[in-house]
Parts: sequence; C-alpha cells; structure tokens
Amino acid sequence: MAVVSTLTGCGGGDGGGGQLPNVSTVPPAADGGTSTKPTPPTPPATTTDNTDCSTSSTKVATAPSSSTGGQGAAGVIVRLSPFETVALAGRAMAAVTPERRIAAVIDRVAAATGKQGAGGRIFAAVDGADRPHIERMLSASTALVAFDRIIPAAKLEALVNAYAADPDVVGAEADDMMNVRAVPTDPDYAQQWNLSSPTVGVNLPAAWDITTGAPTVVTAVLDTGYVPHADLVTNLLPGYDFLTSIAIGNNGHARGPDAIDPGNWVTREEAADRSSRFYNCDPRASSWHGTKVAGLIGATANNGMGIAGVNWYGKILPVRVLGKCGGPMSDVIDGLRWAAGIDVPGAPANPTPAKVINLSLGGKGRCGDEMQRAIDDVIARGTTVVVAAGNEGNQFGLDRPANCRGVIAVGSTDNTGRRAWDSNFGADVLLSAPGANVLSTSNTGSTSPQKDTFSADSGTSMAAPQVTGVVSLMLTVNPTLTPRRIAEILKQTARPAVGAAVQSCRARPAGAGILDAAAAVAAAARR
Repeated sequence: MAVVSTLTGCGGGDGGGGQLPNVSTVPPAADGGTSTKPTPPTPPATTTDNTDCSTSSTKVATAPSSSTGGQGAAGVIVRLSPFETVALAGRAMAAVTPERRIAAVIDRVAAATGKQGAGGRIFAAVDGADRPHIERMLSASTALVAFDRIIPAAKLEALVNAYAADPDVVGAEADDMMNVRAVPTDPDYAQQWNLSSPTVGVNLPAAWDITTGAPTVVTAVLDTGYVPHADLVTNLLPGYDFLTSIAIGNNGHARGPDAIDPGNWVTREEAADRSSRFYNCDPRASSWHGTKVAGLIGATANNGMGIAGVNWYGKILPVRVLGKCGGPMSDVIDGLRWAAGIDVPGAPANPTPAKVINLSLGGKGRCGDEMQRAIDDVIARGTTVVVAAGNEGNQFGLDRPANCRGVIAVGSTDNTGRRAWDSNFGADVLLSAPGANVLSTSNTGSTSPQKDTFSADSGTSMAAPQVTGVVSLMLTVNPTLTPRRIAEILKQTARPAVGAAVQSCRARPAGAGILDAAAAVAAAARR
C-alpha cells in the first residue's frame, strides 16, 4: 500500500519567517491616465547579493519520504481500492457506498491499532471527542478522514501507515498544510523594473504592443483571497472560499462564496499555546499575499493610480485556500479542480472556469498521489498550472506542488539577472522571473484590512504570477494553445540576462532562463 510523505510549513518569508513584517506604504505612482504603456523604470540597486553558494554544489539533505511535517495534521486523505477488487463477503454490491467503505476502514483501523502497542497508544490519543470521522468525499473513491484537533507529527506517521495498510485502501497521506512562498523585504521601491527591463526584467512593453489582454481569459489565483483594492477590483470575479476550518479561515464561517481575505495574522500567544490550533506556527502580521499575487497578474493599467498588471483586462478568479498558518492540502486540491471548472462535492458549479491557475504556495515532500491526480485532471481540461518553485535555495527536491508532473515551476531572479539567493533551482524548474523587491497591490493592516497601499515583496511567490500573467496574454492571442505547448514556448523563448555573465554559482537564472514576455507572446501569435 502506498504511503505518501507529508508537508511541513513554509520555509521562508510570508509562510515561515520568525519576525513580524513591517507594514509601510508607497505613494501611488500615477501614470497620468493617458499613456498606453508605463514609462520603463530603472532597476533599483540590488539587496540580494549573497554569494553563499553552498546549496548549488552539494545535495541538500531532505527528510525521509515517510516523515511527517513538524506541525502535524488534522486529517488523513484515504483513497479506496477499485470497487471490483473488494471482497464483499456476500453483501449486495449496490448497498456498499464509498462512504460506508470509508467508515468500515475507520472502524478496522481503530480495532487494529487498539490491539497493538504503539498503534494503540496512537489511537488512544485521538479517542473520544477526537474520534476520526468522514469530513467529506474528495472524489468518488477518495475521502478526507478528519480529527477534531491536530495529530502531532510524531504520531501522525504511524496513523497514516495504519490507514494505508488496510486491505480496502490503495493510498493514504496526511492532509498537511500548504503555505505562501514569499519573503517580505523593504517595501520602498516604487517602480516596476521587473516588468519593463528587456535584459533583467520580463520585457513586457514589447509584448503589450501585441496585446494588453482581454476579459475572455480567466486566471485563477489560489491563495489567501483578496482585499478589494482600488487598483485591482475592476478585474476581479467573485471567486470562492474553500477553507473548511473556521479557525484557519478566520472569517467566522467555513466554505462559501466569499473569497475576501480577513487577514492571516498569528500572534505569539497563539503560536506558544499548546492548546491552540496555531501552536508552533510562525508569529506574523497579515500578509495580504493573495492580493499581491493578483495585482501582479491583473492590476488595472492607465487608471491614474498605482501599478500596471501583466494582463490589463483579463479577469482574475480568487480561490481562497490559505488562511492563518497556511491551508490544508485537501482544500487546495478541491480549489484546483473547482478553478478549472471540475465539479467539487458540496460546492456550486464554477461559472467562469480558468484557463491558467497560479499557485504561489507549497510545502515539503513529494507531490503526492491526490495532488497529482488533481493537477492531471486540471491539465486534461486544458488549464495551465503555474507554481512557485520555493525559497530554500535548494537544487534537489523542489517544494510540492512545484515538483508535480505537468506544472510550470518558476524560480526567481534578482535585478542583476542572477538567480535569487533563496530561489530553488534544478532540473524541474522550467524558467525564472524577477522575484526580488517586486511591487504590487497590498494593504496597510497588520491584522484586519485597513487602507489600500503598494508594497514590495520578494520570493518565487512574486516571480510565478508574472509567468502566469504572460500565459494569459499568450492565450489572448491564441486560445487554442495547450498547457504542453505553452510550456514549450516559454522554455524556447526564455533568455539569459546580461547580468548573468558575472562569475558566480548564481550567475545563471534557474531553468531555461528569464521569462521574455515579448518573445513568448509573439511566438504564441504565430502558432
């Protein structure tokens, strides 16, 4: 039986920094409301000139595949074996529903672990009020078995093994937490060098000569939700909140048609309280991460305020899957399917399916069977999936879902064109985009939302949306492009940066090179 390794919390920045980020504002940079393209700015002086290259020459040690994340998890994703392989002992096949089969698995695991020393101690720890129950069916053969509290990592692995060993189960994995993939930095850069520079940026002005986007292309942002920022709200669709935990969601309700971000702050008291749902999470102010990602993709241009997004007119579908301390993998899986127009039990049909999905999130471990199935389903619908590669500076073993088959994994570069010191890299990264001191839409609130602002962040979380936005431009000029063909064009048109000639182990961007929006959109229009 397959046992899938679990995730740990985010290793950097908005997902796992040990300090509360500073909140500051940047005055809106007005474009006058008349120009067709913003004036190309000059790249600021870099602040990421770290020459420590130890991770590029030695293999980084990772936890064994059977290990579990440090936070533990509140559920186990269980996949049943094909129905025809089940021994029914004379019972009528029509009467054995997937829900009844999962319930029987729960009972058998409880009985089996109760008869074994270590297993019995594990189940004793989740007995009574924490008895496992079927939270929901993720698909016709896969269920989320949930507990009323977090199962510590030390006990979780054996519990997952117990479910995987059941004869009616083909796979089990912990419903671990995903986290955002950004690194907060000095938010004082007021110009979007990352979009305009033809050497170390993504060369968007020439792409905008071909197209500035269209509302017919929908881009889904699976993240913390959004705040109705004045420079963004025109291009937003209603979206959906897929967080099942009221505590993580922090908005007083579970799933529903409200993707607004109420804030994802975690206090030091919550992180230190062993009885808290957020014990061992990193104390932090609210990140407004989803709003930043959405702004990079689709902030309104030529409106006399703020910044310009990559796609000026494309629609953004916010899908909320992250809250306080991240979000469960099962919620991300449901959000992926729904964003692409695939039915999800208990959720309404998506009236505006996305053609490209941005995932500026991740966690430790291999992709996992259920995450890979969801991505396969999405790609089969013709939807491209773009994922941040992660911020640990690792060459081996990307974060998941950046290591899943079929996704476009994006690394980050600094303003000299070199690989950002914290960007993951290696064979699974397709290409890079600027991810150091990147300006976007944000909010001044350190807890709940306050006033609109603009701030600069760093990380692969900021690089991935630029690729996502360019993919939406490519689909504007050629709606027939498949996810595979889009990846091929991006790889073929990526370019090395002029600054990459510096002799350094970080001299080359991760993957095929830096995203070249003009070349990619032009190539898409020719096909």
